[in-house]
Amino acid sequence: MSVQPHKKKETSEKPGMPEQEFKTSNEILEHFDLTFEFSKFFDADELSPVPPDEKFLSQLEFSLMNRGAADKEAYTCEFLIVPFLREVWQRHPENLSLFSHITLKVDEFHLIPDYVISSRSPRGLKILHRPLLLTIEAKDEKFEQGWVQALLQLLACQRMNKSDKLPVRAIVTTGDIWQFGKIEERRFTRHPLPISIENPGRLLGVLDHFFSECERAIETYAKSGFADE
Repeated sequence: MSVQPHKKKETSEKPGMPEQEFKTSNEILEHFDLTFEFSKFFDADELSPVPPDEKFLSQLEFSLMNRGAADKEAYTCEFLIVPFLREVWQRHPENLSLFSHITLKVDEFHLIPDYVISSRSPRGLKILHRPLLLTIEAKDEKFEQGWVQALLQLLACQRMNKSDKLPVRAIVTTGDIWQFGKIEERRFTRHPLPISIENPGRLLGVLDHFFSECERAIETYAKSGFADE
């Protein structure tokens, strides 16, 4: 008796959209029919700085002084980016959750941001509820490539939130330099002025503003009938 080879079942499931499919932000804008602008949608000079304590400053200085040419992006994430995000997250624990390298899987998108700030689930579990803020490392200091990733991830967040009216913000950073943007409805906006870790209190103040804006967005859309789950 001959044995027939096992045939895999055919599936109509489409693979997730690879980030490599788009080389520039403009290609994404055209593909998804978005508009773009540079705009100072916040003024860092008008925001209150968040003075870091001596322990934070000491650890930051140690990380910078002991960084080497052979260190890869994992060093930047763990010793430069995460400390700033964690420091600010501790000021907003009741409403926001921080996730590391969690998958955004919705429709054609299957993407993994470095870090995501999400609203806390009303059920009390730490799950990705409504993604509101992304942080992407600009590897090899390639900011434009970082913004290509960020824009796709912002679109995925809009799909997960089931609304393009809920603003989603993004940060692209080398650890030393931090750039900021957001998407709201069909408009993608980038702030023209970056922030440096040369002034940690100023950077923490901007990040605290972003976290606060995430909280305000959830409150605003809850009052306007934005469905919760």
